[in-house]
Amino acid sequence: MPNIFDGLRKISDNDIIEQIALLETMNVTNISKPIIQKAKKRTISIINFIGSKIGKNRVLEEPEVKEIWALVDEKKEELEKCTRNELNERLFNILSEKANDDLESATEDEVSIEVIEEAAKLYKVHKNLTPNHKADIIYSKYNEKLSGKAKEYINGQAFVDLQETTKDIEEIISSMDEEQKREFTQSVDVAKLTFLNVWKKLDRQHFIRLIWLCVKAYGGRFTVKEEELPSFVTSEEEVEAFKREEELKKSQEELLKLKKQIELCKDKINSIENSLEKEKRLLKSAIRSRDKAEEDIIDLGKIHIKLTSVKKSYEDELKEIKVKMENAPLEELDSLMEEFKVVKFEEIDVNNKISDINIKATYKKELIDDNVKAISIKEESIKNIGMEFQHLKEEAHNLVDAYNKMKSDVRNKEEEKKSEIFKKWSHFFNKFTFNFDNLGNVVSFTRSELLKIEQCLHELHFTNDPMALSMGVIESKGNKKKKEEYEYIDVSFLDGFKIEIQFRILENGEKTVHIDEITPEF
Repeated sequence: MPNIFDGLRKISDNDIIEQIALLETMNVTNISKPIIQKAKKRTISIINFIGSKIGKNRVLEEPEVKEIWALVDEKKEELEKCTRNELNERLFNILSEKANDDLESATEDEVSIEVIEEAAKLYKVHKNLTPNHKADIIYSKYNEKLSGKAKEYINGQAFVDLQETTKDIEEIISSMDEEQKREFTQSVDVAKLTFLNVWKKLDRQHFIRLIWLCVKAYGGRFTVKEEELPSFVTSEEEVEAFKREEELKKSQEELLKLKKQIELCKDKINSIENSLEKEKRLLKSAIRSRDKAEEDIIDLGKIHIKLTSVKKSYEDELKEIKVKMENAPLEELDSLMEEFKVVKFEEIDVNNKISDINIKATYKKELIDDNVKAISIKEESIKNIGMEFQHLKEEAHNLVDAYNKMKSDVRNKEEEKKSEIFKKWSHFFNKFTFNFDNLGNVVSFTRSELLKIEQCLHELHFTNDPMALSMGVIESKGNKKKKEEYEYIDVSFLDGFKIEIQFRILENGEKTVHIDEITPEF
């Protein structure tokens, strides 16, 4: 990817000198000194005026007020003696210092990214964009600020920004008491502390102008043009490409639809299987109940025969007692009557038992009738469920066949698309190695989304320092057995599309970066 130094190398020595002079001279300390000196000068002028009126001849020397643009001109004269290499080195050092004091042995890419990040804060540019994308937005916004003014106005704009900064500083100084003003004029550190926000704003304004110059020198954009990316298609090819994408999308949707139909069919089959099992259990229970009732009737019949025989013997015995009672003398009559009662009670007990047997037998017969009906109903139900079950199995079989055919068709189309993408990527991003096993999800991206991904890959591929683009380290989710750590980049595009690229820096060799995973979630 181009960085701001690539753009700076394209601009003239005079422009470089101008920017270094502004960066080195236009700081809070130099801007605030004339403000303080002017205040002192006004005070001394008043004192001298009053002294002349009251007859005192001593005149205080008024301080010389040196305006900031005079300092800029002096700095430019000094810089004109430097070679271009010296100017480039000086600019790099001051940008490195201003962008991030923590950067040690920083690369151009690291400093460039820090400068762009700082400038983006002033314009509130979305943080999850690539540095080049941010640079383009900054360029566009600054263009709007220039509002079509002459190209030469870029250097004059620095003094427009200066007026804003001066106003901010004057407001802060005016709110100081005399002690604070004295401390401020005597210590640069106090100036840094007091005007920290103004200081940052001033640096960011410098950075924005620099970025504008760099992007302008680079043709008006840092981001790669879509037509230069591997997945770009011409207007003639677009119709065919769109047709293929639509066919794949339609096939994927049909495959998903078939999958849902199969799942629904399986749910129905499971439900019917449960119903079938339930009906079979009920049928088995009805048969068991019927068989048990039939066995009980047989047993009751046997008992009934025995009781009938006992009853007959009691009836015969009662008849004999009655005959005896008819011919028995009076003194034996009471005894026979007692005997008659005992036998009669026994007969009644047997009759009750026979009655109970008859009731039980009747109940068992009714139970058998009910179970026979239930068996008939359950057998019919099982037959119907079985037919429906068979129909659903055939439907499921047909759906599975259709699904497998569609899956094969989708797989072929996806493999064709993956193969096309991987072939283009391998050829175009020839400094990369790819874990294509983890990148099967590329088929789910539209051509527009692929171009966005390739824009990010392009930036990573053509940078001299890929590590500068890393946002940190993440543990790969791809290999569950072996956890590995990768650098990552998170990018959110303005249309809402998000992408995370996980990669590893390769040491030595022609290949510089290994791309492990690309996911639309982070």
